[in-house]
Amino acid sequence: MILGMCVGVLDEKIGPTSVYSIDLDDDLSKKLTMKIMVGVMSFSSESDDTNLRGESIIPFIKEKIITFAYLFPIKDTKARGGYRQCSIIVAFDIHDRKLLYENATNLTRILKSMSGMVELKHLQGTNFPFSISEQYDLLRNAIYTESQQTAPKGKTTLTIICPRCAIKKEIELPSVAKGVKFIEHEIYEKEVCDHAFTVYLDSKFNILGYKEPEIELTDMKNMFSKLKSPYD
Repeated sequence: MILGMCVGVLDEKIGPTSVYSIDLDDDLSKKLTMKIMVGVMSFSSESDDTNLRGESIIPFIKEKIITFAYLFPIKDTKARGGYRQCSIIVAFDIHDRKLLYENATNLTRILKSMSGMVELKHLQGTNFPFSISEQYDLLRNAIYTESQQTAPKGKTTLTIICPRCAIKKEIELPSVAKGVKFIEHEIYEKEVCDHAFTVYLDSKFNILGYKEPEIELTDMKNMFSKLKSPYD
């Protein structure tokens, strides 16, 4: 189920950092914010309001966490391009990956609504509004309720090829997750072959590339800059 949530912002001096969190410690919140914002922002080169918005699904293998994030801009005349890039990140237990995918629509709807409550003054030190924590409780309840009901039936079949041994196999993902701007999907050992690796998907479930599961933050920007954006 949901483990916690944090709000991140791109600070032009120190980079992406967490400025608010619920049920997550500071170090973990900062790590989630760093990887997610560096990855997704490097993936899209556009800097207008529309292209600064979008969702991502990214796992953190060592922490046994999988995240759903909604990125959005806030107008700031002092920021480059006139916008301050922000994110709302929800962390799930990695064993609940299927539940996260099946609730992609609910997550997008609630996080998008929550993003409208975040103002520039909150990023500059003013306390975040109580309505943020209320929306977080609403989200937790919505996900719990959905978990007790029948899962969506629609599935999309993808043909996956191991980047190490070239074994090919089809997997299925919940079709409801289509539309998420960027997905980093972990392929576990024995799911396709004897190897574990990562497949990168765009909003239409097009395969953008493959990578070993653990990625150093220093390597991320170079990797993502080589991937084609579905918005090009």
